[in-house]
Amino acid sequence: MRLVEWYLDVPRAGPGQGTVWDVRTGAPLEQGIPQWMLVLLTVVAVIAVVVIYVRDARTLSWLKRTGLIALRLASLVMLLVMLGQVSLVITQTGLPVLAVLIDTSASMGLEDRYSEPQAASAANRLAQLAAPDAPSRLNLAKSVLTAEHGDFLKKLQQSHSLQVYTFAGTATPLEEATDSDDPLVAAVRQLRADGEATRPAVAVRQVLDDLRGNPPSVILVLTDGITTTGDDDRLIRAAEEARARSVPLIPIGFGSNELAKDIQLSDLLAEDVVFVDDPLTFTMQVKAYGYQGQRTSVTLRREDRPDVIKSVEVELGRDGEPVTVEVTDVPREEGDFLYTLTVGQLSGETNEENNAATHRVRVRREQLKVLLAERLPRWEFRHLKTLLERDPAIQLHTVLQSADLRFADEDQTALRRFPVSRDELLSYDVVILGDLDLEFLSAGAIESLRVFVAERGGGLIFIAGSLHNPVDFPGTQLGDLLPIEVLPSSSDSDGLPSSTGFRASLTIEGRTRSALRLADSNDENLQVWETLPPLYWLFDEAERKPGAQVLLEHPTRRNEAGPLPVIVSQRYGAGQVLFHASDELWRWRERVEDRYYGRYWLQMVRYFSRSKLRGSEQGLELVTNRSVYQQGDAIELQLRVLDPASRPLEGVVPEVLIEGPQGRQDSVRLTPVPQSPLLYRGQLSSLPAGTYQARLATTLADDSAIPGASGAQSLGPSVDFRVESDTGELQKRTFEAAELVEAAEKSRGTYYPFREAERFLEEVPPGRAVPISTELSIPLWNRWEALLLLVGLLTTEWVCRKRVGLV
Repeated sequence: MRLVEWYLDVPRAGPGQGTVWDVRTGAPLEQGIPQWMLVLLTVVAVIAVVVIYVRDARTLSWLKRTGLIALRLASLVMLLVMLGQVSLVITQTGLPVLAVLIDTSASMGLEDRYSEPQAASAANRLAQLAAPDAPSRLNLAKSVLTAEHGDFLKKLQQSHSLQVYTFAGTATPLEEATDSDDPLVAAVRQLRADGEATRPAVAVRQVLDDLRGNPPSVILVLTDGITTTGDDDRLIRAAEEARARSVPLIPIGFGSNELAKDIQLSDLLAEDVVFVDDPLTFTMQVKAYGYQGQRTSVTLRREDRPDVIKSVEVELGRDGEPVTVEVTDVPREEGDFLYTLTVGQLSGETNEENNAATHRVRVRREQLKVLLAERLPRWEFRHLKTLLERDPAIQLHTVLQSADLRFADEDQTALRRFPVSRDELLSYDVVILGDLDLEFLSAGAIESLRVFVAERGGGLIFIAGSLHNPVDFPGTQLGDLLPIEVLPSSSDSDGLPSSTGFRASLTIEGRTRSALRLADSNDENLQVWETLPPLYWLFDEAERKPGAQVLLEHPTRRNEAGPLPVIVSQRYGAGQVLFHASDELWRWRERVEDRYYGRYWLQMVRYFSRSKLRGSEQGLELVTNRSVYQQGDAIELQLRVLDPASRPLEGVVPEVLIEGPQGRQDSVRLTPVPQSPLLYRGQLSSLPAGTYQARLATTLADDSAIPGASGAQSLGPSVDFRVESDTGELQKRTFEAAELVEAAEKSRGTYYPFREAERFLEEVPPGRAVPISTELSIPLWNRWEALLLLVGLLTTEWVCRKRVGLV
């Protein structure tokens, strides 16, 4: 064949390539004569040649007659080649494709116990190859692929073209390392089990679509078989589609049916700013696997104290069942402190990294100063006033427009009038405005409220009423502060009828606000909101402004803009504004007193006062939109300029440095928000799980911009936040061998446990060769060799016939 390739000048195949030879006819045979007729004519011609020579050469021996028949038939064949315009078509082929899918979801980071001797022996061998890394499922899979300098992958590359993907939620082609002599092996060794969800069916379908024009001979899937997002994403759901495309699935399973023992501490919640001598409560979830009924302890430590501050004993629940634990400390001194919560390790635990969590807290001495202003002593005013009066961390002042002058003498919190002096108003942290009549407020007081929010970062809360708030506010500076637009028909609106009760529903944005968390866990919080006593009155002619967030909404009633808003918030300049469309939150006190009503209001007041507590002494405040994020969430950073003197000079771009676990550092540049000259914003995402601190590190031209600065570079305010792995990913931990076996059978593949992975190399299907070049067509019918051969055959037959006397 090589001689033919040389003679016809056909390019030689490279390493791992082959050549496919094919013969095709031209237009005369393809279009002029049907195929069945061509076959019939060929048979008739052969029979005619044989009959003629049998009849005319009956005196000759069978050997001579056979030779003459062969020459005549060969001449007919050559004539047919020339008349049919026969060509030789050559196609070069490459190695068949083999797709490799490596599961990098968080469950692949689990470690397993193996009691079966063969599995234990194989796991120990692979664990030694993975050292010093932990023998997790993913690390065992990496050891299978990369052992002996990647011998497994190299053997596959000898017979197949490898397409390697990683997957968790979706499939992603593996980027080979460019700084290694063996880039594929190096890239596999760098994989980490940090995926937030496991969707194997989605990954398989994506690979089938990516390789649609060149389908793989098999798809090799290294996984533990766990699916976390729903039944439709199970591997077995993609098996039928793979079978329809003649692509078998070959799962290699990693894991054990024996549940890995583990204790994890998660969902840590605590205030990030508190006052001296205030109780600081840390609420967390402790989940255990394999330790039901056993007891351990949760300890609280602080970085500046060597001793254990407090220890709480906890009884562990069923596998994956969260146990809520609360630990309380009462800080006695002012400062910034890093607290560490640790759950005790028990015998046989496979993962110690999730036994601890940290939380940074700023302890301050000053009280919150709150102004509560109302027209009449409504029920909301009475209950809220009593609640805030009882809190020692709040200094409350009240203004009641309908009260006489003696009220200020009889009530310690009462003021004779609404603060007129700007300095007096700016001394508050939070201002709560009820159904105020604007005729009792001067233009200077309203302007001071705007400055209080926009420039000094104060918190302003509106509580709607049936007479003035908010229907009198559009067209005023208070209307600009409102996070809602008052619809034109609301001037005569008294809200929803009092007989219509409803339970407000948390929106997606509301679920992320810590101030609206009325229980320790997300599930309990949702349950509380679903069982709160109903509200009856609602200002129903409002819609949120662009950029505002609806935190609570009516469950059924809608207007043209959507569900009726109940609680709406927005940032305004350096501060925040909240609008209550109902004045009946006091109804939440039914039978439970201040359990939910008090928690909501105290959390909300503290939340809106953080501008004064977080870095206000520097004139700058750095905040995030949340304190806890899931991996993949966008993290929004905002720099608020509380004192215009601290504003970065023109041309200076504020930069935030983010420090995370294991020395990780990132930076984000903040840009000014249009129409908010004292607010800067920036975003980052794709941070791994861990605790982070963001700190302003801006080069300033004027050292006075941040008090205490020396030199050109100054460190400004900071904020802490935490990125967590999706806890749902680790809810299912048991190895799903049956799922992998069924998926393999449905797709006509084979399942291999990880200890038998080497057997796959012996049984891997050969696959189909893949065309890698355009077809090369070489016409045979018009070559001089074909004509010479035809003439030679006819001449030879004539000479032979003449010699035997048939001519």
